[in-house]
Order: sequence, then structure tokens, then C-alpha cells
Amino acid sequence: MREPDPVYGYTYGQPSGNRVAEGQGRLLESRPVDVRLGGEPLWVVGVPMVEDDIGWIVALRSGRLETFRLDAESGEVEPWLVAPDELPAGAPPLVVSRGEDLRLLAPPTGSSPLTHPVPLDERPGARLLTVAREGQLSVVPGLYGLPARALPDARAVRSEGGEIAVLSDPTGRYDHGILGDGLEAGSLTVLRAGAGTPEVVGEVRPESGGVFESLAPLWFEAGPDGEELLAVTESTADGGSRISAYRPDGALAAAGPFVGKPARWRHLLAAGPFGPAGGLELAATRTPHLGGEIEFYRPNLETGKLEISATMPGYATHTIYSRNLDAARAADLDGDGAWELLVPNQAYTELAAIRRTDSGAEVAWTLPVGGALVTNLASATDASDRISVAAGRADGFLRVWR
Repeated sequence: MREPDPVYGYTYGQPSGNRVAEGQGRLLESRPVDVRLGGEPLWVVGVPMVEDDIGWIVALRSGRLETFRLDAESGEVEPWLVAPDELPAGAPPLVVSRGEDLRLLAPPTGSSPLTHPVPLDERPGARLLTVAREGQLSVVPGLYGLPARALPDARAVRSEGGEIAVLSDPTGRYDHGILGDGLEAGSLTVLRAGAGTPEVVGEVRPESGGVFESLAPLWFEAGPDGEELLAVTESTADGGSRISAYRPDGALAAAGPFVGKPARWRHLLAAGPFGPAGGLELAATRTPHLGGEIEFYRPNLETGKLEISATMPGYATHTIYSRNLDAARAADLDGDGAWELLVPNQAYTELAAIRRTDSGAEVAWTLPVGGALVTNLASATDASDRISVAAGRADGFLRVWR
């Protein structure tokens, strides 16, 4: 019998770094399931299993993992096993599912405890790209050292074409430190795996002379030919942040406006068909620590601009000094054919589905969390293309909508 292909569960949704889910949801029809945990959760990932069931893996603040299988028909929750069942405290999990078997891709010895290895492709037995404590990039098995130094908490992301991008050249020249330490990225390194040793095929440096202020870029397709670009938050000492889109060879393809004030950050969230007619747009949060305003950007590659097409104030998608940049999900989450961006309110007690309209943006519906959200938003899509979403709360519960 053929072994099932591996399916990976990332805290940020897609291997590309795009916080979107495939398929359709029925969240408005969902009766949420609350699962009591053995401590306060920090991270959640979901992966499909057999018979439309979903496996949910929760990393507690202690590093211990708790795993559950949610039955698609009955909604009953059954404790499950994942091996190994512990991570360094604070480390994000990456889980691979093969039918009923769940396995954690644990950081190899000497790896940074602030990130996780990333498979170079989706095939069984794929080699892993790892980040050492000091930022050295390596591939295992094989112990290939690569000529790039990553942020110690960088999350490498892979394009549809197989290229991998990782934030590199750590620098302390930008004094902000809202993402957990004083280091930001002076460049983006682009790798191509191939059959042999991965090679560096591109380097992207901030056109502004500033830094990339994030833990990962986001691959997305734009233009009539579906060109793959890298979106990222770019920051300068005087202007604060903007959202920029670069080609893998380092050329700036398009950029939005800077906030215009020092130490004002933009949180890049997702790219998808948010536009009223299904056109591609990028979603971000302007100053999530200071009121928070959701922004939608329309890429215009002819003018080189990311044009702000709509805004919605009152939402916070990041807690200051946290390495959790994944408290958002985007997809058609209610099955009506239009995409929604799901984000928490400023109190983190409710999720709002924000939908683009002809005149701007609106809150289409909301979901109560039942407490305070303290994890990323996780999603998983079963074999019937139905999306489930999960969130961990401060009171030690996991809430699942299906």
C-alpha cells in the first residue's frame, strides 16, 4: 500500500508564508468545540488526517505538546500522539501528517530554538533547511553549510516554484525591537534547492537603505504571468514602515507609503483575492500596537506602487515583543464565494471577518473566542476542502471552529 504523501502544518498557514487557507469554511454554521489543555498555549498547528478528521497540535508555554484528533462527524475530541512531544520553550512547531501518523519536525542539535527546520520540498524524506543558534544556514542530512547568515528567529518560506527565502544579515542598526530582540534583517537571501547542494540565487536589500522588520517575507503571485514576488515589511529610522514587494533578483517591484513617523510598524498578513471583483490584494495592519488599522493594498506593477484600496480601524494582530506574527487567517471562510480576513479585535476576545466591498471594507461577521486569544490562528483543510480554524486562550483552552 502506498504511503500517504506528507502534509505539513505551519503556524503561518502556507509554506510560502502566506497566512491563507485553501478550500472553503462554514464557520458561521459551526458550533465551536472547547478543549481543556494542561497549561497556557503559545502555538497551534492543524493538519488533515484520514476520514476528514483534523489533528490539532498545541505547544504550551513550557514547550510540552498536546495533540488531539477531532472527529469530523461527531465533533468528539480524542487525545492523540505526536513524536517527539516537547520543544524548547517558546519554539514554534512544524508538524507533518501522514494519515494517522503525526510527527514533529524538531530542531536538530545546535539549531536555534527560536524557529524550526523547513523541508526543501514536499516529497517524503525531503532534506531540511535549518538555522543554527548563531544564524548559520545548513541542510540536513548532508550538513551542507550555506553562505548566508539568517536571523536566529527567521522562518524560511518556499515559493510555488521551489525557491526559498529567508531573512538574513542580522543588524542592530534599527532601534525598535518590537519582535522580541534588537535584531532586524539587512537582506533577504533567496535559495534554490535543486538535486544537489542548495545555492544562493538572489539577494534582496531594502531599497530605502533601512531594514526588513519581520521574521519572514511572503511569496505571492502577481501580474498577468503570475510572477512570484516577495512581500515584506521594510522600515527606516525616519519614516517607520512600508509594505514592499521585491523580485527574487533584488529589484523593487512595488511599494506602499511609509507611515511617516519613526518607530511605526506595519504587520504584513496575507495576499489573496480580497478585491470586490476577486482581484489580488495584500492585507496588513498599520501600527497594531497603537490602535491598529487593517489596510488592503492593490499591486500596480506598472507604476511600481502598492496602492491602499481600503482600510478598517480597530484591530490588533500582534502583541508587542512577541514572535507570534500569525494571528490572522484569510480564505472564503463562510462559503459565500468571497474572501474574508479573520483578525482579532483589540481585546483579543473576538475574531472579525473583514471583507472588501465596492466602497471599502466591512465587518461581515464575528466569532467570540470565549476568552483572550494568546496564540496564532491555526487552520487546516480536510480532504473535502472544508476549512477548520483553531485558537488557544489564556484560560488554558483550545477553541476549534469547523
